[in-house]
Amino acid sequence: MRTGSSPPEPFLGERFAAHLGVAGHGPRCVHRDGLMRIGVTRLVGSRADGGRLAPTVEEDAFSILHLLRGLDWHERWRRGCRVFGGAFAGDTVSVLDLREPVECAIRGDVDAVQYYIPRAALDAFARDNDARPVSTLAWCRRTPDPVAASLSRLLIPALHGDGPTDDLFVEQLCLGLLAHVACAYGGMQPVTPATGGLAAWQERRAREIMHARFATRLTITGIARECGLTASHFARAFRRSTGQRPHEYLTALRIGHAKELMCNSDLPLSDVALLCGFGDQSYFTRTFTREVGTSPGLWRRAHRP
Repeated sequence: MRTGSSPPEPFLGERFAAHLGVAGHGPRCVHRDGLMRIGVTRLVGSRADGGRLAPTVEEDAFSILHLLRGLDWHERWRRGCRVFGGAFAGDTVSVLDLREPVECAIRGDVDAVQYYIPRAALDAFARDNDARPVSTLAWCRRTPDPVAASLSRLLIPALHGDGPTDDLFVEQLCLGLLAHVACAYGGMQPVTPATGGLAAWQERRAREIMHARFATRLTITGIARECGLTASHFARAFRRSTGQRPHEYLTALRIGHAKELMCNSDLPLSDVALLCGFGDQSYFTRTFTREVGTSPGLWRRAHRP
């Protein structure tokens, strides 16, 4: 029985990395309405001995390990019985239900992303989408998950601190992974989408918020709350109304202001990045180049009088 005035830290981040005996980067966590919906940690290291690890902790949550590269050997025991032994290919997934302790042994180079999802987060996601709660999560160990593979690689810069990656972008990716897991791993049936988008006042309010605060850290949850909607409902309705995801709209807005500053001022690119909400120059350069097709410096030289 756990005692004390504060609950223990969830089984993610440095705590989970220490359990495996590897380095941990992150975590990045998404909270909404006082509840952690998902936590993400990058795990990198090597285990040469393949020794048996201590049992996992008991928590009402799931730990999903997406392997960015193959693992030489992995064994798992539950209630003292060996339930799995073999190699894991790259981009495959291992799901642990943390309600019951398991023991594992790992041998080889580890390069993976852990997604920690509390059961309460899955229940809340089901309520937000008028769906039945998920009872458990399951995924075939030998089957690659291309959705997790794509999202993991997009999240890696945020986990390593390569610039304060846009919170709105990270939140959308994490909530997208949560939706994918609930449906593909848990069998949740998505709600038939409504045909309508945002009400006129909601669209106007959302645009006002993004135009007024584009240089700050915005989240879907915060904008949705201003419109009286859940984050998932807001994201779907915003796209139907505008033809863009909230993150796409905000990125276009920031790039537009960056272009204006580069044309009409002598500010260094590092200042342009900060004033337009990109956090730092490296993240600004990556985003601008991806969206515009050329770097900010080259664009500025081509468009200055």
